[in-house]
Amino acid sequence: MARDAVNRKLSTKHNDEVIDAFNLFDADKDNRVNSSEILSLIKVLGGQVDCPHVQEMVRACDNNQEGSLGMEEFLEQWRIFKEKIGEDEESEEEIKEAFSLYDKDGDGYITKEEMVAALTQMGFVRNCEEEAAKCMEEMDLDKDGKVSYAEFVIKWRVS
Repeated sequence: MARDAVNRKLSTKHNDEVIDAFNLFDADKDNRVNSSEILSLIKVLGGQVDCPHVQEMVRACDNNQEGSLGMEEFLEQWRIFKEKIGEDEESEEEIKEAFSLYDKDGDGYITKEEMVAALTQMGFVRNCEEEAAKCMEEMDLDKDGKVSYAEFVIKWRVS
């Protein structure tokens, strides 16, 4: 019985992550993600639109009959997006580990306070408040005052 509850919790957390990522990309809120929405978000992030992760998602949109991805199709592409491509990239486990260093309370979000605490703990950042504000500005794509795991992964993969 306890295992079922844990599996449900993990499943819910994963679904929340996918929905969060989908909503970040779905700029026009039509419940579909097209290649221009993907490229637009990556450009806003200052990311590399020609990186393999981005190009794979764009290709998936372009190869779809409708020219865009619904939630189910996006789910598969999000799984691929998070995978390691190439020798010098980090695995998803390494990204999760990095995220958890910032997400001090383990709620799945990084707040500005948590960002300041993590930067302070690193010891080599001069103005932690200013640097944390900059990081939050760059990574909080939906401007809700916190960075979700999906936002963190997107920024990580395209920078």
